[in-house]
Amino acid sequence: MLDSIISILVTGAMLSAVYALIAVGFTMIFGVGGVLNLAHGGLIMIGAYTYLVVTDASFVGLHPVVGFIVAIAIAAIASYVLYVGLVQFIEDDIVITFLATVVVALLLTELATMQFTTNSYTLAVWGGSFHLESVGVRVRYNDLLGFVASWIAIGLLWYYVTKTDQGRSILAASMSERGAQLTGVDLRAVKARTWLIAGGLAGLAGVFLGTRTYPANPEMWLNPLALAFIIVVIGGIGSIKGSIVAAYLIGYLETIAITQLGASYQGIFALIVLVAVLIVLPEGLYGREFVHD
Repeated sequence: MLDSIISILVTGAMLSAVYALIAVGFTMIFGVGGVLNLAHGGLIMIGAYTYLVVTDASFVGLHPVVGFIVAIAIAAIASYVLYVGLVQFIEDDIVITFLATVVVALLLTELATMQFTTNSYTLAVWGGSFHLESVGVRVRYNDLLGFVASWIAIGLLWYYVTKTDQGRSILAASMSERGAQLTGVDLRAVKARTWLIAGGLAGLAGVFLGTRTYPANPEMWLNPLALAFIIVVIGGIGSIKGSIVAAYLIGYLETIAITQLGASYQGIFALIVLVAVLIVLPEGLYGREFVHD
């Protein structure tokens, strides 16, 4: 019994950290620009495939550290280009913008299918595992590294948005675009910077999702993006803190469901919590009103 509880605690913590990466980027984009970016899932896939190409011996075959850097950079740049090349020209129309991100996500999926077919590739980051003999739990190095890297990224982001002028401008824009403009904030630059950061987080998450949970394939982003949307709504759309808390709530519920009931039940608890939160707290756990004017 104790072994099972410890295993759930460890596995849930590691899975939740990666979910938090995805959800934080997703909620930042909505918080600043009011855009539900469905292409965010495509960026997860870009991160996974970029890492695969850079590190796999059948492609380029470079060191995993190089793979991480390139995967994060490519996903971040792709997100930035998506904003400056498309979204900034249509973002005043919420429906058109939403549909455009859907089209981009589908286009990325088709391109991945053409290039890599529908085969799944499990990414290799740090092979092996270690055993916690006192509690009888085996921890994969991949999972541990994902947990540490995710929290380093979240910690750096938190420092950036709370301790630097550029980061505070993102918070200001998320609270009120007009108010931010009155204080001299360049909204276009802030939004572009937000998309860049969100893309990098998605790319990093894609690498660790590809190590086991969701192997790299053209449709690997569908379930993580759906979960990210649920997490963001539960936490409060636009709230970084809310997304982190909700990511751990959903991550642990998924882990319990998979461990105790089987993989087919993993999404049920997330939907139950979503409905309950929408009934009791329509704005989410840490929700607040964002003004996009």
